[in-house]
Amino acid sequence: MATLSDVEIKKLLHEPSSVTMRPSYEGGNINTAIGFKCDNYLLEAAVLDHFRAVGLGATELYLTHGVNFDVVGVDTRLHTVLTLDDDVRIEVVPKTKDTDREMVFATAAYVERDGETKKAVSSKLRVLLRRDPAIPDAQPLPAELERFVVDRFATAEPTELAATEVDDFAGAFHRGENSDTDPVLAEIIGDSNAVGWKWKVPYYYCHFTERMQMSGYLRQMEEAKHLFVASRGISIKRLLDERGWIPVVTSNKIQFTDETVMEENLYTVYTVESIFKDMLYTSRMDFYVVRDGKLVKTATGSITHGYCHKETPESEWQMAVFDDEVLRALRGE
Repeated sequence: MATLSDVEIKKLLHEPSSVTMRPSYEGGNINTAIGFKCDNYLLEAAVLDHFRAVGLGATELYLTHGVNFDVVGVDTRLHTVLTLDDDVRIEVVPKTKDTDREMVFATAAYVERDGETKKAVSSKLRVLLRRDPAIPDAQPLPAELERFVVDRFATAEPTELAATEVDDFAGAFHRGENSDTDPVLAEIIGDSNAVGWKWKVPYYYCHFTERMQMSGYLRQMEEAKHLFVASRGISIKRLLDERGWIPVVTSNKIQFTDETVMEENLYTVYTVESIFKDMLYTSRMDFYVVRDGKLVKTATGSITHGYCHKETPESEWQMAVFDDEVLRALRGE
């Protein structure tokens, strides 16, 4: 039996913690601002640090207890832009109810601006511990944690699929067919205001040798925006060069509904659902695999985008108003 004390279990499940980190340099894609993907990375790292503080880091959970630590849901709001050299204080507050089957953590990231502390990012993260048969003699976790240990993150109900999947990658891992040429994507998208593509999931999007991890879905969510606007003639670079419009995200969320396995063909679909006051638009993100000739949704979520114009890295951003060209592109007109 694991040797966590009652005090350590209470700290993990009921008491807040905090840690100060800096954003990954990877996230400084435009000026020194950090994008939503790396904001979420920070929050995930803070929750993992919350586990490490009681002796249950990812390595200990895996090698000793035979479980995989995974974030299986995020629901994030972005309030203030983080930059590359910010010291970001992240608070992690356990919010798990007695009836919950997932561990729930409210997180908030704070940064100093002009002598004041500002909330930059807030999110609710959901965590599960998945049994891993690769560790045959695993030690049991404390009884208080057993309700969060699962054999599978989720199991979606397969839906009928008229199209026949064409596995045309021939072992390659590049981005593959789109809805113009792939029959499965064409059926999923239909006449909706969406773009999609098929690709084979590489190992570096996965955790624990087998399954796609949360950061993999976040990377897909980021790529979807890039591919969508490029397909509509308003690419990121064009609007940056011609108008100085910087793409921003105000919120995003993802929830696992099944599991995606390494080297499966994953169908990623980005659907514009609403445009708000000609300044923000929200898109749904759905992820699918085909198993036994049926369609299985492995994750779903949404992301809200807008544009800002920023004169210097230190100035405050102001939202840009979409003009007719951008509105037509977003609507697919």
